[in-house]
Amino acid sequence: MSEHEDHHDAIAELIPAYVLGALEPDEIEAVELHLLECPRCRAEVDEQRQVTALLPYLAEPRSVPVRARRELLARIDAAPVPIATRRRLPGPLARLGWVAAVAAVLVAAVLGINSLRMQEQVKQKDMELTAAQESQRAVARFVGSPRGFVTALESTGVAPGAEGGVILDPTRNAALLMVDGLPKPSPGQAYVVWMVRGSQHFNVGVLPVGNDGRATLYISPPDALASYDGIVVTEESGPLAANPRGVRMMTARVGQ
Repeated sequence: MSEHEDHHDAIAELIPAYVLGALEPDEIEAVELHLLECPRCRAEVDEQRQVTALLPYLAEPRSVPVRARRELLARIDAAPVPIATRRRLPGPLARLGWVAAVAAVLVAAVLGINSLRMQEQVKQKDMELTAAQESQRAVARFVGSPRGFVTALESTGVAPGAEGGVILDPTRNAALLMVDGLPKPSPGQAYVVWMVRGSQHFNVGVLPVGNDGRATLYISPPDALASYDGIVVTEESGPLAANPRGVRMMTARVGQ
């Protein structure tokens, strides 16, 4: 490997921290000088900035029942997740994996500070941390996919402050939908998520929006992702709606 390639790789390793504003002044200068002459790294910076915009849409961690927590930890201990070696992934959002890692660090830091409070709060935060870690592991599996890509989830205007995104993984034929700023549905109503193919709509789950306006939904469509045109979120009279009859809240296009 040439000296030029070594320098390029060294700068490329700094790009995630550069996008997050976590570099020292001399490192920032080195990265920006390199960006002036490297279109590939400039494109990578732009792509990673698009991905960081999804971080606020992750739902806040919530406590889980002690029994469920113990069962979950037992399954994790029985089947540890192997740590893969660092690799370069192809595709338009090739380095999505670092996003989940950064988010996990931020969550752990916040909960770590709060855990210094009273003993009862420590116990509560410990449960929240466990739930947050599981959420981040699930997110990491999506954003670490070599073929994963992101599409915007846009408000139809009914909920002006709502926004979000969808990470689609053709390899696993699954999608991760995240929203922020969406008010809770009316009493007796539910936000139903639909995969759309032409005039057909397939109910793939209910969006569990909390008081903070955030929600995350993991989608496993009945057919290949590439066979769908888009995703629609509607407010329905129940979670088992066979066809969308309620108000359209948000929409997204499926496709690269």
